[in-house]
Amino acid sequence: MKLLTFFAAVLMTVSASTDKDQWVAFKQTHGKTYKSLLEERTRFGIFQNNLRTIEKHNAKYEEGKVTYYMAVTQFADMTRDEFRKKLGLQNNRRPNLNATLRVFPEDLELPEQIDWTEKGAVLPVKNQGNCRSCWAFSTTGSLEGQNAIHNKVKTPLSEQQLLDCSASYGNGDCDDGGLMTEAFDYIIDNGIEAESSYPYVEQMTECQYDAKKTIVQIKGYKKLLADEDELKKAVGTVGPISVGMSSENLHMYGGGVLDDQCYFGMDHAVLVVGYGEANGKKFWKVKNSWGTTWGEDGYFRIERDADNLCDIASMCSYPILP
Repeated sequence: MKLLTFFAAVLMTVSASTDKDQWVAFKQTHGKTYKSLLEERTRFGIFQNNLRTIEKHNAKYEEGKVTYYMAVTQFADMTRDEFRKKLGLQNNRRPNLNATLRVFPEDLELPEQIDWTEKGAVLPVKNQGNCRSCWAFSTTGSLEGQNAIHNKVKTPLSEQQLLDCSASYGNGDCDDGGLMTEAFDYIIDNGIEAESSYPYVEQMTECQYDAKKTIVQIKGYKKLLADEDELKKAVGTVGPISVGMSSENLHMYGGGVLDDQCYFGMDHAVLVVGYGEANGKKFWKVKNSWGTTWGEDGYFRIERDADNLCDIASMCSYPILP
């Protein structure tokens, strides 16, 4: 009921306000400024096109033809192609010498549903901002989860350290992106500091890692087979799991269960924190790194057992504590 009420309010706002009104509100909400009048006119045109897309899609949602609705997000002044270029998961592959493949028993007993946010193993949603550092947030998310589950310690960890210091392990800057496995390789050798001692600044800077401030170490990490059953077993028994996926349908996501096909490859890193079922549709619950105003308080749901929709189970890993 709460979700339906919220959606109705969103739809009413989109329908009742003029494009100009929504544009002004959009700029104020997200602190948007542009270099010139020409750029602003261009962005407003893109924004208007996205509004029409939202309206058409949400009419289908009202009719029960789709299971998620759209909203004006912080990316509403971007085309879908521009949006995808702002993410940051590398598609390159390197040998992961510290990784071992985790294959679960076929008869493993699992809960029907699980939500690690309710079990205290998921820390508050963060915001990567204007930097292709999603891989760093996915890395810290799974490590924060293991630290909370096994050590009962709930301390946010430093994405900035990974961004600044793991280039020699294969990760890039705010333009190049990176991989969670390469971040795990770095943490094996160096450990990681708390976010409070090495805070996020939304750009790559000189590495300022201080070994004396390390608060978490890992001894390795596990990779999963590219299979939704294996991901379910990991989420159901291990905790939050780092994954890569195709982001194209997250551009204007507002809430509900994503069920559209994706046609591009993996370009974004997120954290699967649970699974369940709503109105007969199985879903994964996923933590994103775009702040709490995006999606369902910073989370989204995507259809589960749907032929690995948007590659959600194609690149999965998690750290192993000492």
